[in-house]
Amino acid sequence: MSTEQHDADAYGQELARISHHQSEATNARFTVFQALAAAGIGHEQADGIVSKLEAGAVAGAHTWISESSPPHGCEPGFEDGWFAGVRDVAGYLLRIADTTATTGRGRAASSALLLAHVRQPASPAAQCPAQDSAPAGEEVGR
Repeated sequence: MSTEQHDADAYGQELARISHHQSEATNARFTVFQALAAAGIGHEQADGIVSKLEAGAVAGAHTWISESSPPHGCEPGFEDGWFAGVRDVAGYLLRIADTTATTGRGRAASSALLLAHVRQPASPAAQCPAQDSAPAGEEVGR
């Protein structure tokens, strides 16, 4: 297997893991919104709570990245590049945390509407009749 193929496989595995985490986060967010609604927390307050939790998770990643260090015994130039990269990534994570803490409006209400829709019984008009249908232009029973 070539290095390029190995890199593509590794990247595909990373994307699959990220997709899994995003799906799990969506399910968890939905559950939190349900629990907050059941506790009598309004949509706007629920959005604020969840946004702060998510911003805190990003802030945790910021701390983890900021505290990382280059491999032991590397060249000074590599260390300089390492720390410059860490500062760039940490700054980007900080902007994400700031944005996340102030956005997310309407997600609790959207979750409530989705839940109400999912729990709704199917409309009789939306169900297909259980009779034989003939192709267009033909009559049934001929």
